[in-house]
Amino acid sequence: MQTALLHNGNAVNTIEYDESIHGSRLFCIDKNCQAPLIYVGKSSTMNAHFKTTGKGDSRHLKGCGFYERLDILECVNKTKEYQTQMSDSLSETIIRLSMNRIDPDYQSKTIERETKEEKNEEKKVKLKNETETPQSISSVKGEVKLLTEYEPDLLATILINVGNGRKIPISELIVNQQDAHHLLWLDRTLPKVGYFVYGLIDRVIKREKVMYINFKKEDDVPFTIVIFQKYWKEFSYTEEDLVGQHALVYGNLRKNEYEGNQKTEMLIKGDKYLEKFKTKKQLNNINTTKEDE
Repeated sequence: MQTALLHNGNAVNTIEYDESIHGSRLFCIDKNCQAPLIYVGKSSTMNAHFKTTGKGDSRHLKGCGFYERLDILECVNKTKEYQTQMSDSLSETIIRLSMNRIDPDYQSKTIERETKEEKNEEKKVKLKNETETPQSISSVKGEVKLLTEYEPDLLATILINVGNGRKIPISELIVNQQDAHHLLWLDRTLPKVGYFVYGLIDRVIKREKVMYINFKKEDDVPFTIVIFQKYWKEFSYTEEDLVGQHALVYGNLRKNEYEGNQKTEMLIKGDKYLEKFKTKKQLNNINTTKEDE
Protein backbone atom coordinates (compact mmCIF):
# COMPACT_ATOMS: atom_id res chain seq x y z
CA MET A 1 0.00 0.00 0.00
CA GLN A 2 1.22 3.49 -0.83
CA THR A 3 -1.55 5.42 0.96
CA ALA A 4 -2.82 5.30 4.52
CA LEU A 5 -5.41 7.13 6.60
CA LEU A 6 -4.30 9.22 9.54
CA HIS A 7 -6.23 9.37 12.82
CA ASN A 8 -7.80 12.67 11.67
CA GLY A 9 -9.22 11.09 8.51
CA ASN A 10 -6.75 12.64 6.07
CA ALA A 11 -4.76 10.51 3.64
CA VAL A 12 -0.98 10.40 3.48
CA ASN A 13 1.34 8.65 1.03
CA THR A 14 4.70 7.04 1.69
CA ILE A 15 6.63 9.95 0.16
CA GLU A 16 4.99 12.53 2.42
CA TYR A 17 4.82 10.44 5.59
CA ASP A 18 6.84 11.64 8.58
CA GLU A 19 6.05 10.03 11.93
CA SER A 20 7.09 13.16 13.84
CA ILE A 21 4.47 15.15 11.92
CA HIS A 22 1.74 12.64 11.15
CA GLY A 23 2.01 10.33 14.14
CA SER A 24 2.08 6.55 14.21
CA ARG A 25 -1.66 5.89 14.08
CA LEU A 26 -2.17 4.65 10.51
CA PHE A 27 -5.16 2.85 9.03
CA CYS A 28 -6.22 1.14 5.80
CA ILE A 29 -7.98 3.58 3.47
CA ASP A 30 -10.78 1.13 2.62
CA LYS A 31 -13.91 2.22 4.50
CA ASN A 32 -14.92 -1.43 4.91
CA CYS A 33 -11.63 -2.30 6.58
CA GLN A 34 -9.59 0.48 8.26
CA ALA A 35 -7.20 -2.08 9.73
CA PRO A 36 -4.25 -0.64 11.69
CA LEU A 37 -1.10 -0.33 9.57
CA ILE A 38 2.60 0.15 10.07
CA TYR A 39 5.08 2.06 7.92
CA VAL A 40 7.97 0.15 6.35
CA GLY A 41 10.84 2.30 5.10
CA LYS A 42 12.61 1.91 1.77
CA SER A 43 15.26 -0.79 1.48
CA SER A 44 17.62 -1.96 -1.25
CA THR A 45 14.98 -4.40 -2.54
CA MET A 46 11.66 -2.74 -1.72
CA ASN A 47 10.10 0.71 -1.86
CA ALA A 48 8.59 2.28 1.23
CA HIS A 49 5.05 1.07 1.92
CA PHE A 50 2.32 0.66 4.50
CA LYS A 51 1.25 -2.82 5.59
CA THR A 52 -0.69 -4.81 8.14
CA THR A 53 1.22 -6.87 10.69
CA GLY A 54 -1.08 -9.90 10.51
CA LYS A 55 -1.49 -9.76 14.28
CA GLY A 56 -4.64 -8.90 16.23
CA ASP A 57 -6.85 -6.43 14.34
CA SER A 58 -4.07 -5.57 11.88
CA ARG A 59 -5.49 -7.70 9.08
CA HIS A 60 -7.36 -6.62 5.97
CA LEU A 61 -11.00 -7.68 5.97
CA LYS A 62 -12.76 -9.52 3.15
CA GLY A 63 -14.12 -6.98 0.70
CA CYS A 64 -11.19 -4.64 1.28
CA GLY A 65 -9.23 -3.65 -1.82
CA PHE A 66 -6.07 -5.09 -0.24
CA TYR A 67 -7.48 -8.34 1.15
CA GLU A 68 -6.49 -10.29 -1.95
CA ARG A 69 -5.30 -9.68 -5.50
CA LEU A 70 -7.98 -7.90 -7.53
CA ASP A 71 -9.01 -8.57 -11.10
CA ILE A 72 -9.51 -5.64 -13.47
CA LEU A 73 -13.23 -5.20 -12.75
CA GLU A 74 -12.63 -5.13 -9.00
CA CYS A 75 -9.65 -2.82 -9.40
CA VAL A 76 -11.64 -0.27 -11.43
CA ASN A 77 -14.45 -0.27 -8.86
CA LYS A 78 -12.08 0.14 -5.90
CA THR A 79 -10.13 2.89 -7.67
CA LYS A 80 -13.35 4.80 -8.25
CA GLU A 81 -14.38 4.26 -4.62
CA TYR A 82 -11.09 5.61 -3.29
CA GLN A 83 -11.01 8.57 -5.69
CA THR A 84 -14.54 9.54 -4.67
CA GLN A 85 -13.92 8.95 -0.98
CA MET A 86 -10.64 10.87 -0.68
CA SER A 87 -10.56 13.27 -3.62
CA ASP A 88 -9.56 16.21 -1.43
CA SER A 89 -6.67 14.54 0.39
CA LEU A 90 -5.06 12.26 -2.21
CA SER A 91 -1.85 13.29 -3.92
CA GLU A 92 -2.01 13.65 -7.71
CA THR A 93 -0.12 11.78 -10.42
CA ILE A 94 -0.58 13.20 -13.92
CA ILE A 95 -0.49 10.78 -16.87
CA ARG A 96 -0.89 11.90 -20.47
CA LEU A 97 -3.38 10.15 -22.77
CA SER A 98 -1.64 9.61 -26.11
CA MET A 99 -3.45 6.99 -28.17
CA ASN A 100 -2.57 8.20 -31.68
CA ARG A 101 -0.09 5.37 -32.20
CA ILE A 102 -2.79 2.69 -32.40
CA ASP A 103 -4.58 4.50 -35.25
CA PRO A 104 -3.59 2.94 -38.62
CA ASP A 105 -4.40 6.26 -40.29
CA TYR A 106 -2.00 8.20 -38.07
CA GLN A 107 1.10 9.71 -39.66
CA SER A 108 3.77 6.97 -39.78
CA LYS A 109 6.73 9.33 -39.23
CA THR A 110 5.99 9.45 -35.49
CA ILE A 111 5.54 5.69 -35.04
CA GLU A 112 9.18 4.82 -34.31
CA ARG A 113 9.55 7.43 -31.55
CA GLU A 114 6.25 6.50 -29.89
CA THR A 115 7.04 2.78 -30.08
CA LYS A 116 10.25 3.40 -28.12
CA GLU A 117 8.24 5.39 -25.56
CA GLU A 118 5.74 2.56 -25.17
CA LYS A 119 8.50 -0.02 -24.60
CA ASN A 120 9.92 2.14 -21.84
CA GLU A 121 6.45 2.48 -20.28
CA GLU A 122 5.85 -1.27 -20.41
CA LYS A 123 9.14 -1.88 -18.60
CA LYS A 124 7.95 0.41 -15.82
CA VAL A 125 4.60 -1.33 -15.58
CA LYS A 126 6.23 -4.74 -15.16
CA LEU A 127 8.12 -3.75 -12.02
CA LYS A 128 5.62 -4.66 -9.29
CA ASN A 129 7.73 -3.25 -6.46
CA GLU A 130 8.10 0.12 -8.15
CA THR A 131 5.71 2.96 -7.35
CA GLU A 132 6.58 4.97 -10.45
CA THR A 133 3.72 5.05 -12.94
CA PRO A 134 4.20 5.49 -16.71
CA GLN A 135 4.22 9.06 -18.02
CA SER A 136 1.58 8.33 -20.63
CA ILE A 137 -1.01 5.81 -21.75
CA SER A 138 -0.47 4.96 -25.41
CA SER A 139 -2.23 1.61 -25.87
CA VAL A 140 -5.14 -0.43 -24.55
CA LYS A 141 -2.66 -3.17 -23.67
CA GLY A 142 -0.75 -0.65 -21.56
CA GLU A 143 -3.95 0.34 -19.78
CA VAL A 144 -4.73 -3.30 -18.94
CA LYS A 145 -1.18 -3.71 -17.59
CA LEU A 146 -1.63 -0.61 -15.45
CA LEU A 147 -4.84 -1.98 -13.95
CA THR A 148 -3.25 -5.38 -13.45
CA GLU A 149 0.07 -4.40 -11.89
CA TYR A 150 -0.82 -1.47 -9.63
CA GLU A 151 -2.88 -1.41 -6.45
CA PRO A 152 -6.03 0.74 -6.36
CA ASP A 153 -4.68 3.30 -3.87
CA LEU A 154 -1.93 4.25 -6.32
CA LEU A 155 -4.35 4.22 -9.28
CA ALA A 156 -6.67 6.50 -7.29
CA THR A 157 -4.01 9.23 -7.37
CA ILE A 158 -3.93 9.26 -11.19
CA LEU A 159 -5.39 12.12 -13.19
CA ILE A 160 -5.41 11.68 -16.97
CA ASN A 161 -4.35 14.65 -19.07
CA VAL A 162 -6.75 14.37 -22.02
CA GLY A 163 -5.56 17.57 -23.69
CA ASN A 164 -6.44 21.27 -23.70
CA GLY A 165 -5.60 21.53 -20.02
CA ARG A 166 -8.26 19.00 -19.00
CA LYS A 167 -7.31 16.49 -16.32
CA ILE A 168 -9.80 13.88 -15.10
CA PRO A 169 -9.62 10.99 -12.60
CA ILE A 170 -8.69 7.70 -14.25
CA SER A 171 -11.90 6.14 -12.91
CA GLU A 172 -13.97 8.58 -15.02
CA LEU A 173 -12.23 7.49 -18.22
CA ILE A 174 -12.55 3.73 -17.65
CA VAL A 175 -16.25 2.89 -17.46
CA ASN A 176 -18.68 0.01 -17.83
CA GLN A 177 -21.21 -0.02 -20.67
CA GLN A 178 -24.02 1.33 -18.48
CA ASP A 179 -21.99 4.38 -17.45
CA ALA A 180 -20.80 4.90 -21.03
CA HIS A 181 -24.42 4.82 -22.24
CA HIS A 182 -25.64 7.28 -19.61
CA LEU A 183 -22.74 9.68 -20.15
CA LEU A 184 -23.36 9.70 -23.89
CA TRP A 185 -27.14 10.09 -23.88
CA LEU A 186 -27.10 12.70 -21.12
CA ASP A 187 -24.53 14.62 -23.21
CA ARG A 188 -21.95 14.45 -20.44
CA THR A 189 -19.05 12.95 -22.40
CA LEU A 190 -15.94 15.07 -22.82
CA PRO A 191 -15.71 16.42 -26.40
CA LYS A 192 -13.12 14.73 -28.62
CA VAL A 193 -12.03 12.38 -25.83
CA GLY A 194 -11.99 8.61 -26.19
CA TYR A 195 -13.18 6.34 -23.38
CA PHE A 196 -12.12 2.89 -22.19
CA VAL A 197 -15.23 0.71 -21.91
CA TYR A 198 -15.28 -2.82 -20.51
CA GLY A 199 -17.81 -5.61 -20.83
CA LEU A 200 -18.47 -9.25 -21.75
CA ILE A 201 -18.57 -10.02 -25.49
CA ASP A 202 -21.78 -11.83 -26.36
CA ARG A 203 -22.05 -11.84 -30.18
CA VAL A 204 -20.05 -11.09 -33.31
CA ILE A 205 -22.05 -10.26 -36.44
CA LYS A 206 -20.28 -9.81 -39.78
CA ARG A 207 -22.14 -8.17 -42.64
CA GLU A 208 -20.94 -7.40 -46.15
CA LYS A 209 -19.23 -4.14 -45.22
CA VAL A 210 -19.34 -3.90 -41.45
CA MET A 211 -18.70 -6.03 -38.35
CA TYR A 212 -20.56 -5.65 -35.06
CA ILE A 213 -19.24 -6.90 -31.72
CA ASN A 214 -21.95 -6.81 -29.07
CA PHE A 215 -21.37 -6.76 -25.34
CA LYS A 216 -23.83 -8.75 -23.25
CA LYS A 217 -26.61 -6.43 -22.10
CA GLU A 218 -26.27 -5.16 -18.53
CA ASP A 219 -29.37 -3.60 -16.94
CA ASP A 220 -30.90 -3.88 -20.42
CA VAL A 221 -28.22 -1.51 -21.77
CA PRO A 222 -26.68 -2.58 -25.11
CA PHE A 223 -23.19 -1.68 -26.30
CA THR A 224 -21.83 -2.33 -29.78
CA ILE A 225 -18.32 -2.10 -31.22
CA VAL A 226 -18.33 -1.28 -34.94
CA ILE A 227 -15.56 -2.07 -37.44
CA PHE A 228 -15.98 -1.08 -41.09
CA GLN A 229 -14.63 -3.25 -43.90
CA LYS A 230 -11.82 -0.77 -44.59
CA TYR A 231 -10.19 -1.80 -41.29
CA TRP A 232 -10.80 -5.55 -41.33
CA LYS A 233 -7.20 -6.10 -42.40
CA GLU A 234 -6.17 -4.52 -39.08
CA PHE A 235 -8.44 -6.85 -37.08
CA SER A 236 -7.37 -10.48 -36.70
CA TYR A 237 -9.69 -11.62 -33.90
CA THR A 238 -12.22 -14.29 -34.88
CA GLU A 239 -15.64 -14.92 -33.41
CA GLU A 240 -14.17 -17.87 -31.48
CA ASP A 241 -11.49 -15.58 -30.01
CA LEU A 242 -14.01 -13.08 -28.71
CA VAL A 243 -17.36 -14.57 -27.68
CA GLY A 244 -17.51 -15.21 -23.95
CA GLN A 245 -14.44 -13.04 -23.25
CA HIS A 246 -14.24 -9.87 -21.20
CA ALA A 247 -12.63 -7.00 -23.06
CA LEU A 248 -11.49 -3.42 -22.62
CA VAL A 249 -12.04 -1.33 -25.74
CA TYR A 250 -10.99 2.24 -26.52
CA GLY A 251 -12.58 4.84 -28.76
CA ASN A 252 -15.07 7.66 -29.14
CA LEU A 253 -18.67 6.98 -28.20
CA ARG A 254 -21.45 7.67 -30.68
CA LYS A 255 -25.23 7.61 -30.55
CA ASN A 256 -27.43 5.35 -32.67
CA GLU A 257 -31.18 5.82 -32.34
CA TYR A 258 -33.59 3.64 -34.30
CA GLU A 259 -37.35 3.38 -33.79
CA GLY A 260 -37.06 5.05 -30.41
CA ASN A 261 -34.30 2.73 -29.16
CA GLN A 262 -31.17 4.44 -27.92
CA LYS A 263 -27.98 2.49 -28.52
CA THR A 264 -24.38 3.30 -27.72
CA GLU A 265 -21.65 2.41 -30.20
CA MET A 266 -17.91 2.73 -30.52
CA LEU A 267 -16.02 2.71 -33.83
CA ILE A 268 -12.61 1.03 -33.80
CA LYS A 269 -9.97 0.45 -36.48
CA GLY A 270 -8.21 -2.75 -35.48
CA ASP A 271 -6.85 -5.18 -32.89
CA LYS A 272 -5.02 -2.53 -30.92
CA TYR A 273 -8.26 -0.88 -29.83
CA LEU A 274 -9.36 -3.99 -27.93
CA GLU A 275 -7.67 -6.06 -25.25
CA LYS A 276 -9.13 -9.20 -23.70
CA PHE A 277 -8.73 -9.90 -20.00
CA LYS A 278 -9.82 -12.55 -17.52
CA THR A 279 -11.92 -12.01 -14.42
CA LYS A 280 -11.16 -13.67 -11.11
CA LYS A 281 -13.97 -16.17 -11.74
CA GLN A 282 -12.42 -17.18 -15.07
CA LEU A 283 -8.96 -17.51 -13.53
CA ASN A 284 -10.34 -19.64 -10.69
CA ASN A 285 -12.09 -21.89 -13.22
CA ILE A 286 -8.82 -22.33 -15.14
CA ASN A 287 -6.94 -23.22 -11.95
CA THR A 288 -9.67 -25.68 -10.92
CA THR A 289 -9.53 -27.37 -14.33
CA LYS A 290 -5.74 -27.75 -14.09
CA GLU A 291 -6.07 -29.33 -10.64
CA ASP A 292 -8.59 -31.86 -11.98
CA GLU A 293 -6.36 -32.94 -14.87
